[in-house]
Amino acid sequence: MKNPILHALRCCALLSFLFSFTSYAQNSKSSASKQHSGNGKGSPKQVDIYVAGSCYNENTQKHTAVYWKNGQPVALTDGQSDAEAVSIAISGNDIYVAGNIGGQAVYWKNGQEVRLRKDEKDFNTAYSIMVKNGDVYVAGYYRDYRRTPYDLAMYWKNGQSVELPVSGSHYTFATFIAAVDDDIYIIGSISGHKALYWKNGQIQETINELKEVSAIAQLQGNAYAVGNMQSGQPAYWKNGHSESLSAIRGLATCVAVSGNDVYVAGVDDSNGNGYATTGTVYTDETDVGKCWKNGQLLANLKDADIFIYKPLSMAVSGNDVYIVGYAHVGNNIAPPKLMKNGQIVNLPKIEGSSWSETNFVISSGGSENRIVNQNRAVTKNENTNASLNIVDEGLNPKEQEAIDFFAENKKKPGIITLPSGLQYEVIKEGTGPKPLISDHVKILGIKTTMLGKEIKGVIKAQSPVITDIVGLIPGQAQGLLQMNVGSIYRFFIPPKLGYPKLNNPAFIIILETELLEIVR
Repeated sequence: MKNPILHALRCCALLSFLFSFTSYAQNSKSSASKQHSGNGKGSPKQVDIYVAGSCYNENTQKHTAVYWKNGQPVALTDGQSDAEAVSIAISGNDIYVAGNIGGQAVYWKNGQEVRLRKDEKDFNTAYSIMVKNGDVYVAGYYRDYRRTPYDLAMYWKNGQSVELPVSGSHYTFATFIAAVDDDIYIIGSISGHKALYWKNGQIQETINELKEVSAIAQLQGNAYAVGNMQSGQPAYWKNGHSESLSAIRGLATCVAVSGNDVYVAGVDDSNGNGYATTGTVYTDETDVGKCWKNGQLLANLKDADIFIYKPLSMAVSGNDVYIVGYAHVGNNIAPPKLMKNGQIVNLPKIEGSSWSETNFVISSGGSENRIVNQNRAVTKNENTNASLNIVDEGLNPKEQEAIDFFAENKKKPGIITLPSGLQYEVIKEGTGPKPLISDHVKILGIKTTMLGKEIKGVIKAQSPVITDIVGLIPGQAQGLLQMNVGSIYRFFIPPKLGYPKLNNPAFIIILETELLEIVR
């Protein structure tokens, strides 16, 4: 039986949230009309909303890369290989979509696929796309299991790969790319969770006066950046001046501009426990995402029992505010959701699919780019030409627990530790052949997820799965290459080898995997 008091409080919160968006729509109606009237007769200019993501088929267990234009799905792949669309750029009448197919970075121009490679047997991932002066830029990373570290930040310009420099031996990722005037900025991360910046391919110590920067972009002629202040407050930066958005601790993660109005969304860390991220199953409602308009709190990103706690991108069209981000439904993790004016939007699926997932939203009337949340990066001075200086701010308790877990596990009998940090133990040794990175395999297993040393969930597969190795998370892919067919291994996968783009240094995966067959 539902708690009537709790139900009433939730209803009041929801009414207040919806009222705040209704008030916003009424107050901004006149300015929006001015912005979108352009034919001298007061008729609105057509603005299209594009969403990038994927649709999942439970029967084939594959994702199809999809984008939606004004709610109508357009399939980019045939569903035969796992694929996703992650970012969109609009240039004139051309639609550019970045994505990934079976471990390969790609982009599509008006539906025509362009593969992005470094060599013939590489594993690449795309995160962000932009078009400038007819040139197509895609940011991501390259993986080569023959080298250590094997994840290297890079970008492609018109399909040609460009490695991004980094000092020392670190895993690096490039997750966001944008242009400001004649400069190309790339934001990424180092060793999975510390922010890293490049300007015109050269490493930078900082971009501006923000302590931590999630992205920088040029919108309607002005330069904007989002992140947080030295005090830990979420903030945005416009043409060299920073504006704090709230007294809470947190991080601004995305920005959109409509006329003279600046909209910013971000994450809340008012309890000081760190930003909630995907890969965990706990729910902390104080970490619900926020949306600000011109520095004033517009709304919490919550619709009934569904809330977005980490916005990924946002767009504004007239009176409508669109936000895509990671979500919780009650106490359970949900795929990234699309929210419009405070309400969750369920996009139509392509034929044969079971559900859809969203990664990115953009309007044809703006130049918003996908903004991926980074973790802490601290700078020492304002000299943007200085060499990188990363400062350790101290680990949160769960992150320290994760480090301690692998240190203790390494000492146990039978545990083998690879140079990458992957640990495994042999439960049963098979006698069949070993797979190659390019192979498809049939596997069966049990997955345990942990936050630090705390177990968050256990999933036991009910039937075997056929999958391509390059499409698996790095730790599992690397582990399978150690196995003979017929073997059962237990893998202890550190955060950097799990889901690197989640940037969660406390998230541990334990996989007990049986290699049943190499599917030729």
